Amino acid sequence: MKRINRKKVWLAVMIAVLMLFTACGDDDTNGQDDTGSDIPDEEMGELVPDLTFLSSLPEANMVNYEMSQEVAEELQALGVNAESQPMDFAVLLDVLYGDDMDYDAYTIGWSGRIERLDPDMFIHSINHSDNAGPGGNNTNRYRNPEFDEIADAQRREMDIEARRELVFEAQRILAEDVPKITMYSRANMQTYNKDLFEDVINIPGEGLFNEWTPFSIKPLTDETVLTVASNVNIDDMNPLSSISVYGWRNLRLIYDKLVRLSPSIEPEAWAAESWDVVDDTTIDVVLRQGMTFHDGEPVTVEDVKFSYELFIDENVEYFGSFLTPIDTIEITDDNTIRFNLVEPYAPFITNTLAQIPILPMHIWENIENPVQYTNEDAIGSGPFKLERFQTGEELVLSRFDDYFEPVHIDGYIFQIFASPEGVLTALELGNVHMVSYDLVPSHTEQIENNDGGRYDHLELTEGDDIGFFYIGMNLDRAPFDNKQFRIAMAHLVDYDLALDVHLNGYGARGGGGLTIVEANEFWHNPDVPIYDTYDPERAREILAEAGFTWDSQGRMRMPVE
Repeated sequence: MKRINRKKVWLAVMIAVLMLFTACGDDDTNGQDDTGSDIPDEEMGELVPDLTFLSSLPEANMVNYEMSQEVAEELQALGVNAESQPMDFAVLLDVLYGDDMDYDAYTIGWSGRIERLDPDMFIHSINHSDNAGPGGNNTNRYRNPEFDEIADAQRREMDIEARRELVFEAQRILAEDVPKITMYSRANMQTYNKDLFEDVINIPGEGLFNEWTPFSIKPLTDETVLTVASNVNIDDMNPLSSISVYGWRNLRLIYDKLVRLSPSIEPEAWAAESWDVVDDTTIDVVLRQGMTFHDGEPVTVEDVKFSYELFIDENVEYFGSFLTPIDTIEITDDNTIRFNLVEPYAPFITNTLAQIPILPMHIWENIENPVQYTNEDAIGSGPFKLERFQTGEELVLSRFDDYFEPVHIDGYIFQIFASPEGVLTALELGNVHMVSYDLVPSHTEQIENNDGGRYDHLELTEGDDIGFFYIGMNLDRAPFDNKQFRIAMAHLVDYDLALDVHLNGYGARGGGGLTIVEANEFWHNPDVPIYDTYDPERAREILAEAGFTWDSQGRMRMPVE
């Protein structure tokens, strides 16, 4: 609390100073005014534009909500008209990925899904200029030709140590340019009902409800349907348009992929029986025999070729980075698909083959506009069949008995709650059996304290997370197109407040320009200096050095062109 008090004192002082400037009126523009500037207002640059920080609703992510408010207040104290605007998560995604790209800044996060241990996602997909258009994952609209060259080179490099050096260099450039400000990473603090289920694994970055859960978890009673709680809605059931982790955690259990990454991060042939790297640009994949879709139709090599080509033809930007290396796809025999690459792509097995779902061609080839298709009766070949989906309420799936890998539960219900408090109550009452997201810190402590034995039936688990939560900035807009402004912004984020107060210590600090967090030990560059110090006075100094000024009313103005 000491840090909060210091911040409040500082903010009070700044607000008082601003009020004093305002009280002095508009006429003090000749000679030196109360801001200490000797530049008349009319000779200063344009006012820094009003800024809106989009964020999650507090029920969905309290930390992002609070940090968004904090940063807006810090900017207000510096003379910028800034506000925080919370909204539903699905709406936030629509804004960030929409054609208009109409936003200033936002708080959001990238989950640490297992395939993201490979650095390509956090280096190329979210930062390369090729992905800075509508629908692309580079929602900061960051463009730097020098960085692009390094980001491309690390994909082509097949020697892992040489690739690591390139990834380190890419992190150095990002730390210098600060296209986003990482605020924190969360620990995967999650829980499940140990009286009803056993053999539940908390995978780093994935948590308890991961794609291996159906194959490991075992019921201990006659309760054989797992109920999983979420406090965030599922965006949709269409693999070509779903862009949230909440949707994909379910879609990957309805649809199959050629490769799955094991809990120890090893690629395992899954819908593929095997693969063969013929040379650096040619990969042959042998399809597992005997698989069927949920409607009884066989899974064929034609379905695989069709699926990959559909994602490419429909320009599904969410997977754009992983599909652009593909030149052509051939069927070489009844059971083999050949991928011809434009150039070597080091993470092709772990990224591309492990992420693209196999769709039934006999259904999707007849759909006029696949991206807009609601897919209400989703048919896949994964371990679970869709029974029903009611947005905002629940998703119900049953076991696909013809699946080649045994599943120990009869199905699961993905139940959506309006708030974390509702989830905690349901956990206590035994109405849900597992959470699909990280517990809020106060709920973790309640379960740990276990007053009166209310949570005796719950097992609390913890895992590292390679994902992160950050402040994104639209670099196509002023003032975020000014690097010094972004660096100053990094000094307005109280990283200790996020970790020690909002997360109660369950996580890790962030920093301006931090992209691959320390938990991803092999790929994290520990020698890159990042901006991870909360220092509003230094922020003002950086802005002044960059030519920003404050007028007679204390309002911040852009540097003069």
